[in-house]
Amino acid sequence: MSNVTVVYTKSELERAIERQDKTIAVKSASLADDVKTVKSASSGAFALAVGSAGVFATNFWNPLGWGSGIIGTLSTGSLITAIVTIGLSTTLLFAIYNDYSIKGRTSIRLAGGNSIDADLVMERD
Repeated sequence: MSNVTVVYTKSELERAIERQDKTIAVKSASLADDVKTVKSASSGAFALAVGSAGVFATNFWNPLGWGSGIIGTLSTGSLITAIVTIGLSTTLLFAIYNDYSIKGRTSIRLAGGNSIDADLVMERD
């Protein structure tokens, strides 16, 4: 398979998504777990988690903002944790959610005939 982008960090993943790379091989188990969590969420839970993470992050100093942040956190806790850990913009999170399909731990063939083991492979739909 040609044109495989191998990423190890969230900043590398961010650049690959921004470039709209067709195939991304994630070589970090924790980053792969966070991407799987984001990708496997229902659309309602995803929207609530993105909104709650934003409200909670921008209003952490304001007790009035805690209510909506806490409600969202209680209902979508692991998803919010994954979103905050990945630390990507809302646009890039939506790109993961809408534009890529994922495969779990797999081996992927590179252009030169070599293959690598990846914790997750993302393919642009």
